[in-house]
Amino acid sequence: MSTAKRRINSTGRKRIGRECIEISMLETAPDEPLKAKVSLKLDNQNFPGDATVAVEAYHRSSGMRFDCGTVNALNVPDVLVLSEVDKSGSVLFRLKVVDNDAEPGKLLGSAERLKPKSEDDSDGRRSIFPILYSDLRHDVWKVEIEQGDRPVLVVNKRIPGFSHKLLESPMMQGLLLPAALRFVLKDLVRVSDTGEEDDEPGWKEEWLEYCRNELGAADDPRELPDEISKENWIDDVAMRFCENLSLVDRIRTAAEEH
Repeated sequence: MSTAKRRINSTGRKRIGRECIEISMLETAPDEPLKAKVSLKLDNQNFPGDATVAVEAYHRSSGMRFDCGTVNALNVPDVLVLSEVDKSGSVLFRLKVVDNDAEPGKLLGSAERLKPKSEDDSDGRRSIFPILYSDLRHDVWKVEIEQGDRPVLVVNKRIPGFSHKLLESPMMQGLLLPAALRFVLKDLVRVSDTGEEDDEPGWKEEWLEYCRNELGAADDPRELPDEISKENWIDDVAMRFCENLSLVDRIRTAAEEH
């Protein structure tokens, strides 16, 4: 492991598919550093066998690098102890394969902005709104929208049973999920000061497709003429979301059972 930055020539690098790396965060006590487990599969990527492999973990300006051997002789640490990574939010990862022979230091391939597996990912599909558990100290939950990447709902792992309550309790879902959704929708409709849409087509297009196909929302909110129209669109989508989950009926049923 090293925290030093290296000068790398990235000309002609190959994009490594996300299916080649699996990342999961491990349970830790509030006073412990974050820990992660990483699994790599680079067999069919056509990299030189002696190319070096590294995984980097980072959040904002903090980060750590972990050497993982070579393509033909992977040596991934059993546990990545992220002792120098900021714990205040969700951690991102990147995978790098670097030439060690013909052009030493040349970046042959990389996978960028990798997120740990979320509990609501299933059947090889990634949730458009993954839920991650992190040490938020005195904060209960927050929505993170990093530049160019899909939104994440981060909840405080210090609260016992939070994950179970969030998945099982209609009241908890009703209080938290619509509010979190509104954070994302407000960013979704946002355009830059120049009037151009932000350069974030990936997650925004995914969310627009979800709003249209799953919630029956009309229009592209970024094309609406004024802020009032956009606010009305957000209200309509949030209402449809609550209706889709039958939140009011489920909360009433749960209350009557108690």
